[in-house]
Amino acid sequence: MNVRLILACLTISVITAQSGDRLRLIHADILENVTDSEGKAVQHLRGNVKFQKGESVISCEKGYYQSREGIGSFTGNVQMVKNEQILTADSIRTNSNDDIVTAYGSVHLQDSEYGLKSRLLTYFSEADSGIAEGNVEFVQKGQTITAGKVTYVKETNDAASYRAEEDVIIREEERTATCGLTIYDALSDISKLLDNPVVVQEGQQLSGEEIHLRYEEDKLAKLTIPGRAHIVYKREGKTNGTEGDESILSEFLDDMTGQRLEAFLEEGLLDSVRLQGMATTLYHLFEDSVYQGKNIASGDTITLLFEADSTEKRDVNSIHVAGGARGEYHPDSSAEKIVNTILYQADTIHYSIPDQQTWLRKDVEIDYMDTELRSGYVNVLWEENLMKATASPPGIAISDPEERPMFTEKGREPMRGDSLTYNLSNGRGKVQHGTTKMEDGYYRGDEIRNRADKILLVDRGIYTTCDRIEDPHFHFGSRRMKMIMNDLIIARPIILYLGGIPLFGLPFAVFPDQSGKRHSGWIMPSYGQNAAQGRYLRGLGYFWAANEFLNSQFTLDFYDKEGVVFHNSNRYFRRYKYSGSFSFRYNRTVATDDIADFFSNPGAVRWSGSWSHAQMLRGNQTLNVNGRYYSDSQFNQKLGIHRDTRLNQNAVSNATYSKRWQKLNASISANLSETKNLMAKSKMDPESIYYENPSAVGRKIVESTTVLPTLNFRKGQTQLFGASGSGMYLSYSSTLKNRGQGFYESEALDDSSFGWGNRQTEYDNSWVHNMSLSGSSRLFKYIAIRPSLSFREEWITKYNDATSADSLGKPIDAQQIGGFKARHTGTLSVSTNTKLYGILPLRIGSLKTIRHTVTPSVGFSYRPDYTDDAFGYIKNLEDDSGNIYTFDPFSGTQIGATPSGEQRSINISVRNLFQAKVQDGEEERKIDNLLTWNMNTSYNFAADEFRLAKLRSTFRAGWLKKLNLDFSMSHDFYDTNTIDGKSVRIKEIKTNSWGLPTPRMTNMNAATGLKISGKRLGWSELSSTETDTTGNDTSAFSDLMGSGIARPDNRSQARNPGNLWDLNLSLRYAANRMNPLNPKDTFWMNSNLTLNISKGWRIQYNARFDLLDKNLVSHDINVQRDLHCWEMNFTWTPSGFGKGFYLRVNVKSPTLRDLKFESRGGRWSGPGIP
Repeated sequence: MNVRLILACLTISVITAQSGDRLRLIHADILENVTDSEGKAVQHLRGNVKFQKGESVISCEKGYYQSREGIGSFTGNVQMVKNEQILTADSIRTNSNDDIVTAYGSVHLQDSEYGLKSRLLTYFSEADSGIAEGNVEFVQKGQTITAGKVTYVKETNDAASYRAEEDVIIREEERTATCGLTIYDALSDISKLLDNPVVVQEGQQLSGEEIHLRYEEDKLAKLTIPGRAHIVYKREGKTNGTEGDESILSEFLDDMTGQRLEAFLEEGLLDSVRLQGMATTLYHLFEDSVYQGKNIASGDTITLLFEADSTEKRDVNSIHVAGGARGEYHPDSSAEKIVNTILYQADTIHYSIPDQQTWLRKDVEIDYMDTELRSGYVNVLWEENLMKATASPPGIAISDPEERPMFTEKGREPMRGDSLTYNLSNGRGKVQHGTTKMEDGYYRGDEIRNRADKILLVDRGIYTTCDRIEDPHFHFGSRRMKMIMNDLIIARPIILYLGGIPLFGLPFAVFPDQSGKRHSGWIMPSYGQNAAQGRYLRGLGYFWAANEFLNSQFTLDFYDKEGVVFHNSNRYFRRYKYSGSFSFRYNRTVATDDIADFFSNPGAVRWSGSWSHAQMLRGNQTLNVNGRYYSDSQFNQKLGIHRDTRLNQNAVSNATYSKRWQKLNASISANLSETKNLMAKSKMDPESIYYENPSAVGRKIVESTTVLPTLNFRKGQTQLFGASGSGMYLSYSSTLKNRGQGFYESEALDDSSFGWGNRQTEYDNSWVHNMSLSGSSRLFKYIAIRPSLSFREEWITKYNDATSADSLGKPIDAQQIGGFKARHTGTLSVSTNTKLYGILPLRIGSLKTIRHTVTPSVGFSYRPDYTDDAFGYIKNLEDDSGNIYTFDPFSGTQIGATPSGEQRSINISVRNLFQAKVQDGEEERKIDNLLTWNMNTSYNFAADEFRLAKLRSTFRAGWLKKLNLDFSMSHDFYDTNTIDGKSVRIKEIKTNSWGLPTPRMTNMNAATGLKISGKRLGWSELSSTETDTTGNDTSAFSDLMGSGIARPDNRSQARNPGNLWDLNLSLRYAANRMNPLNPKDTFWMNSNLTLNISKGWRIQYNARFDLLDKNLVSHDINVQRDLHCWEMNFTWTPSGFGKGFYLRVNVKSPTLRDLKFESRGGRWSGPGIP
């Protein structure tokens, strides 16, 4: 009952009292009438004083009474009796007119239905209600309420409704409640606890924003917490910590929270509890009173059922979590069976505490250690530590196959089966009718069991790369498989089935399994034939993954004409530290070009080795080492598969150390290197086809070049002064090189013949310094000016010298002189540019605006003629006739010849860029490269003739989605003349009849590309039937420059499945007019047509045409058939250089790439072709 109801009752009682009898004196030993200071008559009474008003009788030792006002005060053994009510106090004050009694001191009111004690009581006798204050104790229906203040009123059912406040405590036989305010309605028998309410019962502590208690027959029947419900439950159990040899008895706190709580009781004891709204529960598990771990669960609703134990103490019997249920089980650190946390979730979770079982239903997910389980139904038996999973509870049909148990271990593909049993303590389990995927293969078995951490046993298993695992197009079947994870799979026996039909079998087979990691295994060879090597079996070997840092590969090649080649390659790697490789190759040939004579008539033995190492050191330091060694010069020629390998006749070894200082923008490096010419001895051997017959004295064949060492120092660009982006900058570099050469020099055998002498060695040194000074500034804010000055200082310790020349100007007595010699060179340049912008507000169709940017640039560079006598670098030689010839002492040294010819040139270029904004639907789209047009030329003031360079221009347009266009030209300002039937360039500028220059076109190139496609009928994808090719680079046209023969494996497979056909066209036209008398033109077209006949069939036709000669240069047809897990590829080149065919039917999976059938002919059977 609330406060308003109580106050209304008090008001009614006052009105009623005013019409009742007044207080009448019945007896007093002494009566004295006096008048007080206000002139009012007062009766003073002493000894056995007794008053009566209606049914109420007041007795005391002493009192006074104002009869006119109806006010009396009584002390000394005061007692007021009304029927069965007895009120005692230290003193009582009455107001008979208002029927109000106020009791002071040790107040005690006893009624047949309730009792009350307090320090102060305002009692409305006729209404049987009152307000008690000060250490109030109110007793009713087995409850004892203590509070600072209690307001009560007796109801029609003789029970009192009350409002208690200020440190309220309610005690009952089974529970104790505390709060700041409580309101009890006796008619509904409901009590509301407000202001931090807490209820404690049987070790359980309940709290919330409010607590509502509903009673039935004086027993609590229901407890409701409408907001922020919280329950804490104390429990005791033993832990495995010991004091001596005994377990420790410890206290644990179970915890439950939720937005709302409803607790139902029987005979005042908890029967069930329901938590709603973000409900969570923390429950501790025990086995034989020994603590095992704690379980944390949450969900939309949590229901707890309680049952009495052997001591009649109620404890949780079961827990039911519904709606987004999830939980965690944390085992005790001393637990022996389950040692890691278990995470789980499901639609509903049910725990049975006595049975030690858990049932999880629908969308179940369980994570334990490195394993995950997904299923429709899971039963966990905690006593046996078993977890059983099926798609649905026993006896219920499977409605969704995806609810079948799926078991996943970290780093491996999931395994799905009809049922799963897993032991949480030892990690063992089994799956019935399980399937799993490893790399690109699938495994299935009637029963899959694990017997160790990394071993699976499979009964009646199959392996296939076909994703139709239940009915694969092909598979390997085995009665028993043993799968060692991250290692290999052993099957015995094993039979290959194609379409369910057994083809062949093996007693056993071993498959590698590294789950995507490197793994050891056999390498299958390839077979072929070519004219140079005959028939061959190439690449038979073994790959050994020693560990994650090292692997090795061993292969053997067998050739009819070349014998046997053994190849070993090794790689090592340590992240952020070093990496490298080393290899060895050995070849033993046959002398008769017949492999049958390999043992009876062996030929030459050749070998090669190489090593490469890269290491990162601390402090921005690196070390790189490369070495290569060959047994003889013909190794690459004889054994090289690729053309580049066969043409490589140098063995290069080097080691480089470098150090960088990032803050200083500086670096230093040191390099040691050696280059050996493998052909040197062959060139000096008269029996060799590579023999070079010397025609004069002093010719050299260099056998080796050694650098010991080269030291480089570089100081990057440093700003000397000026603001960021402008000012002056200085950069410097220095290179010290010590070079040694081993060579053979020709000698005169007699007056008319020459030969090669003995090997000689010489060393020389050089030190080169480069320094540049550059600047950047702006004139009038818009014109950028960039001056630059570079200086080069070169020192050498050996140079050439001569005193005379022959009639052809060649030195007669040239010799190399040891000594210091220096050379100083430099260049000066300045450039300037600006940008001009223009806007063309055109509105044509979707085109809205065109922006034109012009970037003109002018540059001037100067370099003097350092061969001029003023510099003193060039020496003049005189022949017998007195003719003078120049001789450069630096020519042939490390720093090279002295730069000749003065340069005073001006460079002019103009760049035009057109950009556009177009309306694309509701949005604007910017085209950054609508059109570009660039031109450049130069003029050398110091040149004796042809000072004006050619005018070069490029044009590129990309405004169409379907088409690109690239155009480039070069024009010569000078005219030509025909002399003796030959076209000769002359010094005159070519002009027209008006005298205006008309540059002559010398070269022109034009290229374009087009890509279009057509959709299938009924294709619903909202995409264009034409592909945007504006990003394609048509300038290179590698497809037009190559041989025209593409390997089937390298053809593009990326096709839009909605396209019925795709057509790619590319054209290139080139015109050469360097010689006007002999113009040359080429016009090529390359086409590629793809027809996607069906989902599985695709036909591709490639053709190359010479449009000028109207000739079909080459063409080929490629037919591809997708056979689900197999594929067929047939390529036929009917004619031309690449004439031939190639047929292959193979399994798609890379794992089984050697399960194939191949047939080749013509070009496709050559070396290096798949």
